[in-house]
Amino acid sequence: MPRSLRRNYPHNARNAAYLGNYHSDNLYYADNSAYAYRGNTAYAYPERQYVYDIPRRAEVRKLTPKRKKKAKLNPLKALISFAFLALVSYYIIPYNFSKYVEPMILNRVLNRNIEFKAEEYVMPTLHYLANADMNGTRVFVPVRHSKKQMVPLVTSNRMFGLENELRNLASRYPNIKPSIYVWDYTGSRNAEINANDVYPSASIIKLPVLIELFRRSESLKNAGYKPVDLDSKLLFDEIHKASGSGYLQYYKTGGYYTIDYLAKIMIQSSDNSATNMLLDEIGGMDALNAASRKWGLTSTQMTSWLPDLSGTNTISAKDMATLLYNIDNPKFLNDNSRYMIKQYMSNVHNRALLQAGLPKEAELLHKTGDIGKMLGDAGIVYAPNGRKYIAVVLTERPHNDYSARDFIQEASRIIYKYVIENPNVY
Repeated sequence: MPRSLRRNYPHNARNAAYLGNYHSDNLYYADNSAYAYRGNTAYAYPERQYVYDIPRRAEVRKLTPKRKKKAKLNPLKALISFAFLALVSYYIIPYNFSKYVEPMILNRVLNRNIEFKAEEYVMPTLHYLANADMNGTRVFVPVRHSKKQMVPLVTSNRMFGLENELRNLASRYPNIKPSIYVWDYTGSRNAEINANDVYPSASIIKLPVLIELFRRSESLKNAGYKPVDLDSKLLFDEIHKASGSGYLQYYKTGGYYTIDYLAKIMIQSSDNSATNMLLDEIGGMDALNAASRKWGLTSTQMTSWLPDLSGTNTISAKDMATLLYNIDNPKFLNDNSRYMIKQYMSNVHNRALLQAGLPKEAELLHKTGDIGKMLGDAGIVYAPNGRKYIAVVLTERPHNDYSARDFIQEASRIIYKYVIENPNVY
């Protein structure tokens, strides 16, 4: 036994409680079993536990784990759990079975001759993903990208006074639901009313088509995409012919037209047939949707070829303002593309909307949209004093209600006066 232990140990066997095997030198020990004792001091040696200085009549008892009390049932939690399980069983499980399991499994068994593509059911592309066709294979592109290709609009001050004036104007047109976004280049001021709401695009969707066309003409090495030559010619086929705006629909099919000419009439006379030809050239609606997501436009979506009289193609005022702002972005478009785009947009034939509310000396680059349920205009205004601003005014209206035109004209007058004549007012 170590001397240090003997020195501190009272050699009295009666003061110790027998806990295990007997050891010499009047020291009692216990192996590493689970015992409880009172008032002890212990020294642990390999494979043994020496115990000393234990009072007389020390109780030695084996430790027994305490039994956990059973939790009482909470009636409220039980009711919530039952309701959740009932909801899952009644709605979610049958819905998923009919939407996914049945078409993926049962229809596959019953229709062995039908080609089945699981990705169409596992990844719904219309609302959650933008998609594109590359060499006959569908490529899925996430809706959100870590790095947006367009520069977002950054504002420093909000023009609340302008917003109040526009709301007062809207109160005089109870049948019109407006969406407005204004951005001033000089002071980075902005004004917005329902700017992020999704609206039918009408012919304003032709702006993203034009932008994507010129980006491809720049040979930007987009993966899997063939560069577009603006001087090349496209065949006008029957499948491209569309009613509505534009006069190409009255021409005979089988003719060839240059891409530059088609882009010009797509913007200036809002030709639907020319738009369909160019849309086909850049890869269709799926390719345009994929490009819009890469740019950072969250509400711009094309689901129908033109004419889209039912208004299924969508935009937002904020999206179109962002697109207009990036026309001058040198990292997004080169000098030649910017020049050509501005040439097209400065000669739009429809001058009855934003243009009608501007003084004659002011210039406007814009694109209008007009279907039964929606009327709108999106453009960049250049004032004679050198200042400029972006204005996007969209309206939802009763079918072909002409009061929407009056509203846009009045809104354009108010915006011009406030932004140009009151440069320091918020």
